[in-house]
Amino acid sequence: MIIVIGGIPCSGKSTLMREIISGLGSAENVEPMKLFSCQKHNDILVLGRYAEGEPFGGTDRLSYGTIKKFREFIDKEHTNYKHIIFEGDRFFRAVDVEWLLDKHDSKVLILTVDAEEEARRHKERNDTQTEKWLRGRRKQIHNICEDLSFTHPDKYKNHFRQVNNKEDMYVVKDEINKYLR
Repeated sequence: MIIVIGGIPCSGKSTLMREIISGLGSAENVEPMKLFSCQKHNDILVLGRYAEGEPFGGTDRLSYGTIKKFREFIDKEHTNYKHIIFEGDRFFRAVDVEWLLDKHDSKVLILTVDAEEEARRHKERNDTQTEKWLRGRRKQIHNICEDLSFTHPDKYKNHFRQVNNKEDMYVVKDEINKYLR
């Protein structure tokens, strides 16, 4: 199964991924395809790497050149691992999310957060992202959600997970851990 975690900045994607990784055991750094730095946890491939103490890891650290090779990467690697999991913006594009849902055994989770909590998290992180940039990211996620509502109306609402606090995050973590078994 391919598990995809998306959402606006500060929705908890990286925090959730680090929580999941903490339960997967030791990691081996691999690069199954040029530019695709990954962590291998036995039969689970984590797209991107999450170095200790590095706030932004995962797909955020991959080259933009990987975007055009994403489908080739998935098609090549999905048979080599029981699961592939990733989060972030790099590959969370409507065309790729729809392709994954149509062509692969995949689960897409879109993390949502209340506006008040989002603002608190941005302040806590001392973000340097401009409001204009953040509006653009929110709009992009909104558009992806709209596309999914048209292309997969029967599953549309099943993609959303509210993550306003640690308890919410642990609920989503438990759900993902069930998929990873």
